[in-house]
Amino acid sequence: MRNIAWARCAPVVVGLALPIQAHAQLPAWAQERVRTWSVAHYDSRGNRSWTGKTWEQSSSDDQRAEALSRLRNPADRRAALWALSGWPLGTWAGTALERGGAEAAQFLYQQGYRQGGTDALAYLGSPDRVDRPWTHGLGLHLDRNGWRFQWIPSPALFTQAGHATLPKGLELAAQPGVLIHLRQLRPGLEQLVTLAGGRGNPEAGGQNVGVVAALTQSSRAGFMVRHLEPWLKQASPALEPLAQREAWVLHYGGGADREGGRDLQGTLVFIPGDLPARTQLVMALLKLNPMSSGARSRVVTWKGAGTSTEVQQLRGSGGVFHLIQKAEGTWISDREAPLRALLFPGAAPMLRERQEWARVALSAMAPDTELSFWIAPRIGADAAFENQALRRRLAGTQQGTWPNPFVAKAAPRTGALTLSLGAGPTEKLVGALLRVDDDTAFAVPQMPEFANGGQALTPTQMKAYQEAVGRAQDRQRQRAALRQDAAALQACLDLRGAALLWNGWVGAPALSPAEKASLSELARLRREDPWRAMQAQRDGKIAAFGGFGEPGMAPSLALALPIQGAKRAQVENLLKKLLPRLFKGQNQKQVFGASEIHRVMTAQAFRPAWTLVADTLVLGTDEAAVKAVSAGLQGQAPTLADSESRAWGRMELDGARAAKELENLLLAFLRSRTGSGWWIGETTSADEAAGELAFSLGPFLGAVKALGPVRLEWNWTAGGLEGRPR
Repeated sequence: MRNIAWARCAPVVVGLALPIQAHAQLPAWAQERVRTWSVAHYDSRGNRSWTGKTWEQSSSDDQRAEALSRLRNPADRRAALWALSGWPLGTWAGTALERGGAEAAQFLYQQGYRQGGTDALAYLGSPDRVDRPWTHGLGLHLDRNGWRFQWIPSPALFTQAGHATLPKGLELAAQPGVLIHLRQLRPGLEQLVTLAGGRGNPEAGGQNVGVVAALTQSSRAGFMVRHLEPWLKQASPALEPLAQREAWVLHYGGGADREGGRDLQGTLVFIPGDLPARTQLVMALLKLNPMSSGARSRVVTWKGAGTSTEVQQLRGSGGVFHLIQKAEGTWISDREAPLRALLFPGAAPMLRERQEWARVALSAMAPDTELSFWIAPRIGADAAFENQALRRRLAGTQQGTWPNPFVAKAAPRTGALTLSLGAGPTEKLVGALLRVDDDTAFAVPQMPEFANGGQALTPTQMKAYQEAVGRAQDRQRQRAALRQDAAALQACLDLRGAALLWNGWVGAPALSPAEKASLSELARLRREDPWRAMQAQRDGKIAAFGGFGEPGMAPSLALALPIQGAKRAQVENLLKKLLPRLFKGQNQKQVFGASEIHRVMTAQAFRPAWTLVADTLVLGTDEAAVKAVSAGLQGQAPTLADSESRAWGRMELDGARAAKELENLLLAFLRSRTGSGWWIGETTSADEAAGELAFSLGPFLGAVKALGPVRLEWNWTAGGLEGRPR
């Protein structure tokens, strides 16, 4: 009987024991996370029933089903992937790819997963498709000869031939929003301050302006600046061994990540290598702020997932610095969260999981680069860049690039920014711009929706049902026809080059009394009932909305694309059909030189216009931008074709104007943003928005402003697209 009982109980005991043994290699943070899960029971149909059991109390089948279910939740996704690693990859990989997206694909690749069939790595995605977002990072580099700009786009747009790697130790840090490299700490900080406005500007009455003033007001990074500012005011022989050292600065801002639920606000400074003995003593100078008092230093023990470590805390005016020295170098943090994420890695992606991005970003650094400043992938970005870059690298896929000097005649030098692009990546960029990604069919009404309590439909109900079905089918036919015409238009274009003009913003038309009353009502709802306010805007009940921003600002933008062969007449006919169906408004046309400009007069700032000049199509958001490009094409305005260049792309911009226009747009966006990712609730204050903009994009705007009127030449390198002032 004992043997029979054991035979019956053994499968249950083994089923409970196997997951514990299989997951023994889980990272400590993942073990802590799964222990907090309440595991449900899932039947053969996937129906969920609550059991109240913890992870350890649940059977292997329920554990696996629970982990698969939690893949849909970004906050639990990475822990769920580790939890699933205890089962054979083939038993859950398909479901994980469906529910976990790019992060699941990266995890499976690291675990050695290979699909069946001819392409074992097809699950990493297409090597050539350009998906949104198109920008995966921006770089700004100061060389001895001046500034260089860097754009890191989709991996499908350039050849990845770089061999740069992250410094040892830095790869353990959580992915930041801003990454800065200073060849020398103090001179680099001075360059950052000067670039974004400097200190004691006479035009500001001797007051601090630019990045320092904004950061001092900012709740996140102001403490760091207040402590480092004495370094910029006076040199000290004791500080020189530290001030001249190489340094990396990692900034985490913007509040809790809406995708992964992390909150890593703060700034990390990493000084690679061992510090000389006297420099270790000089580290105490960080706390010698004349406004501080009392105990200035102590050693505390931090406990994390499965381990603990000692951290030195240096107290000064306004807060505490946290410092730790490791074999790879010294880390300083103005807040606990970023340093804890380094010492006790958790669910937040680390820089070592973004090696392909780092390879591209760091490839733009040159031996004489004094300062490098990157806007890293937005916090919360998944592993899509990594997967595609890795797939292209393994396949040896390369993207050719060729200059196109002829398209430069469509780039007039009369706007805030003018750009002409060559062939190669341009085809993919424009194709992605015109591509339709949403193929979801319109929902056809169902007959029961028109019946009362399941009763037979009355003649009136039947008529309403048939009319609703007819409207849905008609919308489906109209959309299919629109997409067919759009595809035909794209087939007529020669995408081996393009020109772009940006000339600031078009102000919204004056609001009517009814629209002003509508905005006032929206403001009242936002204060009293944010949810109803959001619904009112979503349902189109706010009459003043309908453009780019509130209540309708739009960019003054024009795009010029060459036309293939003798297809001008076909393009003209297609546009005359397309635009009136795409935009609601009054169709107007006007003669401009040898061309005719067509416009849809809407009630918003966005008023699409187009024209054909010789073999070039010009599309714009307003007629002013289209007229400017037409003038260049007709020889009535100077263009980028007036000067010779062999670069893949050419640009001319008015630095001061472009910086001001961008600053206005970014501040408006930041002030309307909230930590939840929606505008529900309180908006960001003006000081917080200015502080975040100063730290994140201040150097970029400062560099653009300092350029003044300038021409830049752009070429594709291992670092993406790099621009140099000419």
